[in-house]
Amino acid sequence: MAKEPKVVGDILKDKKMTAAYMDYCKRRYCLNEFMFTQNKGNPESLWTRYMDQKKGKEPVNITSKTYKAAQVLADKGDFKNAEWKKLIATGKDEVVKMLNKDVMGFTGSDEYKKYVAENGMGDPKKAAKLLGITDAKKLKDVMVNIAVGDKKTAEKLWKDLMKKEKIIEDFKTIMANLKKAGLA
Repeated sequence: MAKEPKVVGDILKDKKMTAAYMDYCKRRYCLNEFMFTQNKGNPESLWTRYMDQKKGKEPVNITSKTYKAAQVLADKGDFKNAEWKKLIATGKDEVVKMLNKDVMGFTGSDEYKKYVAENGMGDPKKAAKLLGITDAKKLKDVMVNIAVGDKKTAEKLWKDLMKKEKIIEDFKTIMANLKKAGLA
């Protein structure tokens, strides 16, 4: 499994994590921002879809300086101008910097936890069987929180599971057993 991402570039290195990030962006109403950074379209299509702050189909957050420079060229219909390449690169850079500020939000999200659960931890059913636990779903929740580094939530969920399943082992003992079995 890939290590926890710090910037959008880290997310792009893993196709499954990218898909989870796109789900996150969709929920956060910023999928257009991410899609703009990945779109390799021509200047006219990028202008009409993303960069035109007034009439764009899915306008993105670029600086007014970048917008105004692009608008001057667009108003002239000058989409062949070499300056577009620089303006588009600048706009994408501005958007990526903004998206990078929210990568921590992604790593704390349900979308990221689901990604980790599906790609980066042991099988909860095997772990439940090994530990004699009947509720594999609750154990999975504990394991997902451990996998994403949320030990506090994992311990709370474990305590709830201990009560339900009448387990006497504490959190540290169980974690040691799971690690020994290669499941955590």
